[in-house]
Amino acid sequence: MTHTSSLSALRDRYARWTTPRPDGLPNRAVVGLPLGLLGVVLVAFVALGLTGSSTGIVHDLISQGDDPALIAGEPEAIRSDEWFVQTSWVISQVEQDLPARNETFPGGMDATVQNDLPTTDWSTVLRPHLWGFFFLPLDQAMALKWWLPGFAVIGAGYLLAVVLMPRRPVAAAALSVGFFFAPFFQWWYLSTTLYPAAWAFLVMATAMWCVRSSRRVGAWVLSALTAWTTAAMAVGVYAPFIVPVVLVSAAFVVGVVLTPVPQAESFGVRVRRLVPLLVGGAAAVLVTLIWLVTRWSTIQGFTSTVYPGERLQKVGEGGWSETAQLFWGFLSFDLGRTAGLPFAVNMSEASTFFLPGILLIVAVVWLLVVRWRASRRLDPVTIALLVVGAVMLAFLIVPGWDAIAHLLFLDRTTSPRIRIGFGVLSFVLVLVVGREIDERRARRAGRPPWWVAGATAAVALASMAVVLWRIHRETGLDVHFDGIEPSAVAVGVISALLLVASVVAIARGGMTTGAIGLLVVSLLAGLGVNPLYRGVLDLRDTATVHAIQQRDEEEPGTWVGITSSQLPTMMLVESGVTALNGFQGAPSREMWSEIDPTGAAEERWNRLGMVSWVLGTGDPSPRNPYPDQVQMTFDACAPFAREHVTWVLSEAPIDSACVTLSDTVQEGPTTMHIYEVVK
Repeated sequence: MTHTSSLSALRDRYARWTTPRPDGLPNRAVVGLPLGLLGVVLVAFVALGLTGSSTGIVHDLISQGDDPALIAGEPEAIRSDEWFVQTSWVISQVEQDLPARNETFPGGMDATVQNDLPTTDWSTVLRPHLWGFFFLPLDQAMALKWWLPGFAVIGAGYLLAVVLMPRRPVAAAALSVGFFFAPFFQWWYLSTTLYPAAWAFLVMATAMWCVRSSRRVGAWVLSALTAWTTAAMAVGVYAPFIVPVVLVSAAFVVGVVLTPVPQAESFGVRVRRLVPLLVGGAAAVLVTLIWLVTRWSTIQGFTSTVYPGERLQKVGEGGWSETAQLFWGFLSFDLGRTAGLPFAVNMSEASTFFLPGILLIVAVVWLLVVRWRASRRLDPVTIALLVVGAVMLAFLIVPGWDAIAHLLFLDRTTSPRIRIGFGVLSFVLVLVVGREIDERRARRAGRPPWWVAGATAAVALASMAVVLWRIHRETGLDVHFDGIEPSAVAVGVISALLLVASVVAIARGGMTTGAIGLLVVSLLAGLGVNPLYRGVLDLRDTATVHAIQQRDEEEPGTWVGITSSQLPTMMLVESGVTALNGFQGAPSREMWSEIDPTGAAEERWNRLGMVSWVLGTGDPSPRNPYPDQVQMTFDACAPFAREHVTWVLSEAPIDSACVTLSDTVQEGPTTMHIYEVVK
């Protein structure tokens, strides 16, 4: 009896702690305590300098023995956007004192647009994850850059979850953390991927808060935060991730405005209550327009490239293969082994979400029907979400409506990247189901019947069967699973069964149980994608970069890195010297006028991509091994080299009468050679 009484008392205390406000929104403790705890964890991670950086991928090239900064996991080569591109340019910015225009490339590069770089430009105010570079050591600043966008996803997702389900903070926390660990985010881990999702959740939570809240202060505070996040997302200028989440958010807000609530029964009152959000949105749009206008030449330079240029995708090109790929999250644990095959060319392009909300479609429809039968009212939010889901699905499989897709900006995204829209949609649909079931319980209407749960299980199993069937059609199941470890098979089976059990639990009203199950599934698939690393590997600490900087101080000039690995390019970029290596956004016209004065090869170099050099004969001749790579040839005896290049960094010896060896540096197992071009 004592044990039973203790449990009863604990339940009562929890019920009192989670009691919503009179307007139906979550109370201060439910909102503040978990978000405060999240903030404490963020501060701890930053103080410890922890990141998920894969910069350690080059450790074995510069040092022998284990990497002391690697705490757990393994660096991922496929994460080169992070370790090869962004981090190298960030360190270059730090070396050059955070200029608005990075001077590595001759003619410079606008550092306020591409590669998410810290600068002294005013627009860095819009990127809070970069503020640490003004007052923190590099490792701690990189930790803030790494974690803040991800924690924003968790925090915004939690806020939306408790706005819709104010009595379920535990389920809200499990769902939001699980969403963060989705394979899609972990394999695409950049602020340009994470901020759109965080923004979408903030917009939806703020809209609900504005319409329902009897107090205006909270509405204005949330609207200001949403406006700030809008600008942070917009200056990332990556439309393929932005467009899908905007459509989902817009559908949700329309549904909220069309839904009568006790605080605002009439449509006009609900629209007026959205004034804080509308004002915040207008302010964010104005700031973004100012940002765009003040760097319009860079934007034009980027959009006028041969690749990607103004890339538009036709509707229906995804097909059934891309649709099946949406649901292969239950196999995400094995992405490292399969490298994304047979659906994509690498793990990032193949990654997806678990989409429990989509799998709950039977429960969603059943709840709509029973609501209509009971009150002759439909739920506008659910209807709007189903409509936008149908539109995104049509984008994948239905050809012939390109003009409409163009008006909706859908053709600015791509089949792999529209998955972020399905991920956000799925998250919200889970919350909608949870809210509706909670309201039924409050009315003592009971939970959904077992046949709904059974149909949900059937949908989940059918989605898995479709994925396996597509794999069978593409490569054969025996080929796909050849060589898989028994332990991996066990993880896969557990993930699949737990995913089915979780959506069944949610369909029956067991939201907390289902949410925890989904969290475990996400952790199994996403937790080990990125390593746990102490800071980043800073190549400025190497003897080679010290030698580069010393030679450049003695005789300033332009450097070329001859690449058999990424190391020479990374060293030159991070050293802060003037160099012709590096990842370019809008190509520097001054640099390319030196390399290709006639413009004859513009189609091959005028592109977003990595500029690298290999030995060749004659003046530089560019080629494109991949659309985003510009590989140049270098001949020290050619007129271009003698006129424009002073120093050459190479891993291999150069046999040429037109260079003299200036220095040889043994960097762990790698021998680096520094040559001076004979004028």
